[in-house]
Parts: sequence; structure tokens; C-alpha cells
Amino acid sequence: MNKFLFHTDLKFRLSRHITFFVVIVLVFTLVLFSRSHGRHFGELLLLTTLNAVFFLGYAYLSIFIIIPLFLPEKKYAFLGVTFLTIGFLLSVIKLSISDFIFYSSISPEFIGSKGMLNVRYILVNTKDMSFIVALFVIAKFTKDWLITENQQKQLELKYTELKLRRLQSHFEPHFLFNTLNNLYALSVGNQRETLSVIQGFSRVLQFSITEAQKEKIPVSEEMKMIKDFVSIEQIRYGNRLRVESLVTGDCSNLMIAPMLMFTLVENCFRHGSSTDLGQPWIKLSLVCEKGLICFEAKNSIPEKCNSPITIQEKGLANLRQRLDIIYPKKYSLTLSEASCEFTAKLELDLK
Repeated sequence: MNKFLFHTDLKFRLSRHITFFVVIVLVFTLVLFSRSHGRHFGELLLLTTLNAVFFLGYAYLSIFIIIPLFLPEKKYAFLGVTFLTIGFLLSVIKLSISDFIFYSSISPEFIGSKGMLNVRYILVNTKDMSFIVALFVIAKFTKDWLITENQQKQLELKYTELKLRRLQSHFEPHFLFNTLNNLYALSVGNQRETLSVIQGFSRVLQFSITEAQKEKIPVSEEMKMIKDFVSIEQIRYGNRLRVESLVTGDCSNLMIAPMLMFTLVENCFRHGSSTDLGQPWIKLSLVCEKGLICFEAKNSIPEKCNSPITIQEKGLANLRQRLDIIYPKKYSLTLSEASCEFTAKLELDLK
């Protein structure tokens, strides 16, 4: 039914117009037949059909010629004059062919001594036709507006999907590139641990290819990926880097858009540990309670680092855009800087 009413294919458009014409003719024929005092149904059907041809002809001329010709150019006066002029001319023809015969045979008391073909009847008929055709035009453009509105929503959804994919592609290469570098460094210096790192890298890579493309994943799965990533990164830093991780509450039934928490962790390494030649540290904390999660990522700041909050705010710009799209008005991302430490706190309503 929805396809019949709104589809733009030629067969559906023809079907709609033919169905509309037949329904209009039958309805008005039945109305006239009930008031005709024994007139033949076939004769009334013919007269109603002739009237419908004039009405719909007037409507089609208005919708497909007059309005497209003058409305885009904002020539409203020309549009109105042309619309009424065509209505007047069609009324003259219509009263000459159809209504005079109809009314003279059905309701002769309404016919004057000079018949119906006079200025008074023509103006009245023009008014009636214009009013009905105006209703048709309003219905047509209302339907077109609904179709356009639906198409716009579809385009907005596709744009949002493309935007999310674009934003996601910005950060995926970063951790893959870093992981490959770590693997290379390990294979040169410490071959015994290379196998376990390759396994961890394989899990991270699989996550980035499969899980990261999904709309939602379990919170626990992202935390596992973060654990693998941190393990690989720690090998590069050795004993210099201290990482603490704490999970509080039950997150087993919670689903989240992928790579959100990971982005905060990656940010700790990219703008914190990688620039700290001393003893860098990272603290990760996840709290789950009644469908709400709070993920906090803290990292040390080198003493000589200039404007770390500005740098990391730029680094998390894509994350904010993703959150705005996926969780509008259901998240809070706060960045703060204290003495020698930077904190990123993400609160999400996953209910």
C-alpha cells in the first residue's frame, strides 16, 4: 500500500491517477444517481466522466505546467491570473458541453431563460472548479513534501553512516601502526616473547576489522581488546611504564559502540607516555552501575610538555563527533589537567 501511494515509478504513478479518476467518477455518479429520480445510470456516468475530465484536466494543467512555470520564478501574480483564466475558459467549454445538458435534464428549475452559458454561471462554476482544483494541488504537494521528507531522512542516515565510518577510519591506522612497530622491536630484541605478542596483535587486528565495524559490542569485549593493546604497548616501554586498571560493577549485559573507550586509552599513549622519557604511568578505571558506565583514563604529563590539554582535546575531537552522533545528550566527556597528569572521563547512559 505504501509503495502504491508514494512510489515514483511510472506504473505506480499511472495506477494512482487511473484509480483516483475512477473513484471520483463512481462516487459522484452514485451521488447524482441517488438524486436523479430515475435517470439512467449510464447517462449519468457519461456526464460525470465529462465533468471529471474538465476538473482533472484543470488540475493537471495547474500542477504540471502553471505552477512549475511561475512558482520557481516567484511570479505569483502571473500564476494567479493564469490559473483563474484557464479555469474561466474551461468553465465556458464545460458548461457548453456537459453541465447545460445535465442540469437541463435533471434540474430544469435551475436553468434561466438564456440557459447556463452566461457570465454569472461561468463565474460561479470557475469559483467551484478553482476551489476543488486548489484542494487537489494542496494534496499533491503535501504528498510530494512527505516523499521529499522521507528521502531527506534516508540521505541523512546514509550521511551519518558515512561520517561515522570516516571518523572511525581516522583512529584505526594509529594503533595498528604502533602495534606493528612494537612487534618489530620485539622481534629484534627479544624473540622469546614474540609469539605471545603476535597472538595479542592478532586479536587486536581481528577486533579492528570485525568488531569495530559493528554498531554495538559488549563492553567486556572492548575491555579485553584494551587489555591486549596495553600488553603490547608495555613491551615497548619495559619497566619504565606503569599501567593500573580497575573494573567495578557488572558490565556483562551492557552494549557499547566500539572503539570509544579504546580511543581514550590510545590517547594516553600517544600524547602521554610516548612523550614522557622518564617514568610514565597510566591509570584506567571502569565503573558500571544500572546501565550507566563511567570510564576514566589518566596519564602522566612530561614536565616540559606545552598545553597538554589543548593537544589532547584536538586528539579527541573525532571521539566527540562520534559521541554526538551515536549518543546525543546521553554522554559526558570531560577533560581536565592537574599537576603532571591529564584525565579524560567518559560517562555514558547505555540503558
